[in-house]
Amino acid sequence: MKRGNFLISYLSYILVFAVTIFWTAFYQQVFFFLLVILEICLPVFSFFLTRYCFGRLNPSVVIKPPSTIKGERVQLLLLLHNPTRIPLTSVMAAFSFHSLFYGEKEEASHILSLRAHCDNKLIFPIKLTKCGIYEAALSQIQVYDFLHLFRFKKDLDITSQIRVLPHSLPREERHEALYSEGFDEFEESGRSGNVSSNVTDIREYRPGDRLQKIHWKLSSKIDKLMVKENEATSTNEFFLLMELFQPPKAACEEMPGLRNALDTAIEEAWAVALELLQAGEIFVFAVYSSSKEDFVMSTIRSNEDLENAFLECFYEPAYDTENLALDIYERSGLKKGTLLHVTHKGVQDVPA
Repeated sequence: MKRGNFLISYLSYILVFAVTIFWTAFYQQVFFFLLVILEICLPVFSFFLTRYCFGRLNPSVVIKPPSTIKGERVQLLLLLHNPTRIPLTSVMAAFSFHSLFYGEKEEASHILSLRAHCDNKLIFPIKLTKCGIYEAALSQIQVYDFLHLFRFKKDLDITSQIRVLPHSLPREERHEALYSEGFDEFEESGRSGNVSSNVTDIREYRPGDRLQKIHWKLSSKIDKLMVKENEATSTNEFFLLMELFQPPKAACEEMPGLRNALDTAIEEAWAVALELLQAGEIFVFAVYSSSKEDFVMSTIRSNEDLENAFLECFYEPAYDTENLALDIYERSGLKKGTLLHVTHKGVQDVPA
């Protein structure tokens, strides 16, 4: 409630009290004396009763479902549990909804009344049009007494997150970068024996592992699928490098097409990664972390690995320098074979 509204409440109450005093002095009757006493006691009663309810409120914020794909609608639930048997007529909740990845933030506040002894909820339908991790935060709650003379305020830090991933199916069109040189190099390497067959480790089978790598003799003995880890001497592995490039607001205002630059790069990288997995390839997914000043890399063998890698990169800050990751990659001496460089402009392969 604004300061002006509080002033009006105080002036109104003082005016009513002054009128009651006048009629009491004029008529000299017991009824008016009792009315004066009641008007003196009401603010005190309202103050302590509201403070009692305020101390027992249990606020929370929930996003359902906790994970979704881009373009789907979700629900933001603001829950205020009032365990007392006393309703509250005016409660203001301040909350925000923002992206940890893009930095976009929306703030709002709502005033509602709470029923006694039940959960009170506000539901906000939200359509998420960009990939990333979003967070809803309940930052403050204010409760006003029944006479609107007093206010009780509490700062909160209650949050709920939702993960938004690209569509789970690859695009119908193929990425030319994979079929121009990439897959062909793999086939040639396999025929010429450039990949070492030295077994360096044996581990349990994971979804996405090739059947050729299963250690059948050992698996039959222990009744569990085991996979051979080979020492790879070929330089023809795929290294999928995604740029976390998002132009500043000024550039996006001049060129509106750049507003979705980062989201477009995510969609491109996801589609390429799914193609690689469908082809049975194990590859490295990487982004450059400007906060850590280093590359964040993950070996991708399955859809689960891919999802975890993307969720990890969603916590990294975006940068406004185009091709920053590629420049640092080339200067660092990291030569991982066929580099698939993913930006908002598409996918380019850079063989070692």
